Amino acid sequence: MFYHPENLLIPLPEDILRAKNAGEFDLCLRLIERKLASPRTNPMLKARLEYEKQTLPRLIKRYPYDRKAALEVAKKRISGFTEAELDEAELEGQVDYIFVRGEKRYVSHFAGSLLKFYPEWKDRELVPSGKDSPDLDEFIAEIKQNGEAGYRFSVTSSFKVEDDAFEKGETYTVHIPVPAPSAQQAAEDIVISADADAYISLAGAYQRTVCYRRTLSENAPFDVRFSYTSRLKYVRPFEDAPRIVYPLVPAPVPEDLEQQYPHIVFTPYLTNLAKMIAGDETRPLYLARRVYDYITTFVRYSFMRTYSLIENHAQYAAVNFKGDCGIQAVLFITLCRILGIPARWQSGLTVGYKTTGNHDWAMFYTDEFGWLFADPSFGGGAKRNGSEERWNYYFSNLDPFRMVANRAYYKDFDPPKRFLRYDPTDNQNGEVETGTHGLDSLEYDKTDTVTEFTKL
Repeated sequence: MFYHPENLLIPLPEDILRAKNAGEFDLCLRLIERKLASPRTNPMLKARLEYEKQTLPRLIKRYPYDRKAALEVAKKRISGFTEAELDEAELEGQVDYIFVRGEKRYVSHFAGSLLKFYPEWKDRELVPSGKDSPDLDEFIAEIKQNGEAGYRFSVTSSFKVEDDAFEKGETYTVHIPVPAPSAQQAAEDIVISADADAYISLAGAYQRTVCYRRTLSENAPFDVRFSYTSRLKYVRPFEDAPRIVYPLVPAPVPEDLEQQYPHIVFTPYLTNLAKMIAGDETRPLYLARRVYDYITTFVRYSFMRTYSLIENHAQYAAVNFKGDCGIQAVLFITLCRILGIPARWQSGLTVGYKTTGNHDWAMFYTDEFGWLFADPSFGGGAKRNGSEERWNYYFSNLDPFRMVANRAYYKDFDPPKRFLRYDPTDNQNGEVETGTHGLDSLEYDKTDTVTEFTKL
């Protein structure tokens, strides 16, 4: 990582920020270049400006629709969608847009985000996705009866640079996420198959990958195959006798209670919010539940723009009352740490019968039960859909239909990338760079195919 994460907490100079907020991006880049060339600009501010210079083009690419085009897109996704509904959604803060030279430009995924925010619109969805995942309510009933559950999965990942971005004769370094040992994934159950020129991160890597470095004369894919077993135990933390549920998971370390710049920061707002949520409660397990209840009640699920374009993930969720799975998980971790509860990050994939998706969640620690899980986005979705049982389940428990690749937030790969990652926080879609620059996620694609989905 060529910059220090702490530097992202440095505010942009006001002239650059003014140009950025007005959507005057050419002016913004000229101002950045001038300050980078100035002898008055110290190394810390230079690192902040370099980061802004590299991420600003991503911002522009991800807001492609003017108002007319946005309405057309929404009408193709949502039956009978009206301009008045767009206005109301904007007032609710559920439509992400920026200004470009005074004109609103809407984020590419805004229609899908609206369908998430308004579950009552589900019957109006014109292009519903086919069901590919198990019934979670059935699974929860089963694990409650049996006390534990296990599934075996096999997945083939194929990573390829988009043809428009491919450069013949260029050397590409690719990082593809693979299973890491964790509470629910035993090391001895993980099998990773890659080509002979692959480097597989050690099992203890915070963000585990298979790394290829190849000079390509033609645009060929990079393939990885892996198998693993996910085993979960059911716990009722407010009813069961104390026991360490996952005894092989390492005990908390000081880092599990510390700030982690730039996104897990004990700001005055978050510190006071944590105190407000805690009230007069002092017991860690009950405090963690209060944090979970607050997030699942007040923070609504929303698709997010690229994480590198959000300056403080936890505070973003707490101020805007919205966020996707990762933004909500970071808020949970931050509030827990402020209250003295060790908390960690997990992320990777959700695994369906045929395909996968991206997902993030959290872990927290109490003396009574050791490390437990919390999935605020699944819990919040359950609460809004009226499933109190599922809402309660995702505090302290998890489902096995996922793959853990990342066990910590904002950590380098092994081997590390030379250039700025598309997503510095974690890794689910893979990353790629050439000898001169890192590629934007729009310039490559990862396709996962599930080849085994077996209940044990």
